[in-house]
Amino acid sequence: MLRPRSSRLLPAIASLMAAAFVSGRAAQADDLTMGNVNPPKHGTSLATQQFIDKVAELSGGKIKIVHHHSGALGGEREVVQQIQLGAVTFGPITTAPLSTAVPEMSVFQLPYIFRDYDHVFKALDGSPVLTDYYTAVLDKKGLKLVGFIAAGYRGIYGHYPINGIADIKGKKVRVQEDKILVATFKALGMISTPIAFPEVATALQTKVIDFAEGGVNTFYHNKFYDIVKYVADVRHTHQAVALIMSKAAWSKLDPAGQKAVMDAWVHARDFNRKFILDEDKDIQNQVKAKGVTITKPDAAPFLKATEGVYNDFYATPAGKDAKKMVDYIQSVK
Repeated sequence: MLRPRSSRLLPAIASLMAAAFVSGRAAQADDLTMGNVNPPKHGTSLATQQFIDKVAELSGGKIKIVHHHSGALGGEREVVQQIQLGAVTFGPITTAPLSTAVPEMSVFQLPYIFRDYDHVFKALDGSPVLTDYYTAVLDKKGLKLVGFIAAGYRGIYGHYPINGIADIKGKKVRVQEDKILVATFKALGMISTPIAFPEVATALQTKVIDFAEGGVNTFYHNKFYDIVKYVADVRHTHQAVALIMSKAAWSKLDPAGQKAVMDAWVHARDFNRKFILDEDKDIQNQVKAKGVTITKPDAAPFLKATEGVYNDFYATPAGKDAKKMVDYIQSVK
């Protein structure tokens, strides 16, 4: 049984309070916190740790960030709430759960908006269009955008093989907490079930759901291969992760501290872009080595079935405003 959000938030707050004491002493004022749902070896965690280490280096050890990974401070939605309250300083937050607070982030979940990794990198890094827009949007929510981590393409994994769109009709699928993803899988004929990431394993084990959508890398690093043995590499979205910071905490940093944060991000971004390409070349072989069958169904029927999701998004206030970001991404060659 899924626990109410309020009950899930309590352990995260308790963990955060416990983290205020390190080695028997109160944490220093500059000992900031990072809430991360991913395990240590996940690419997002590795990029995050690169950022943390570089901030410490560039600040001469004055700014220290304590990395709470593996969901120690709760799910991504709870971490966002704590960042807005100033109880947590940073978080690498997947844009889908972030869209519950910032609906303009649903742009990144639109089906097949990115053609390939080259397109992803050009859209994110080729100009400041996306970062300028989302910096302003997040600022209104009490958040500071540090940058976007590329976390890889997403597929569908579960209890049955998927060789074509007919294999998923009527099946229950876990999606991230995002209205666009719910609409996308409804358009594919599936029963969309929004579930927070920490509960996915249990939902699969108990067969509350037939499938879950997610990255092959996430499937591997969270050992979902011990639960289900089928992955469909449909690549319906590329997962963007926003590294965000408490706006209040940002304003408390002096100019040198702010520069250290942004320079550290450039270092972490460069690491991430190379890592995700390298990982994509080998991660499927690692998954197959665990006895998992990977299928590659024709994407054309999936693309055609989900075309109307764009108009659904544009019909919302956030979608109407963010359409210019969709137009920009699609214009990038």
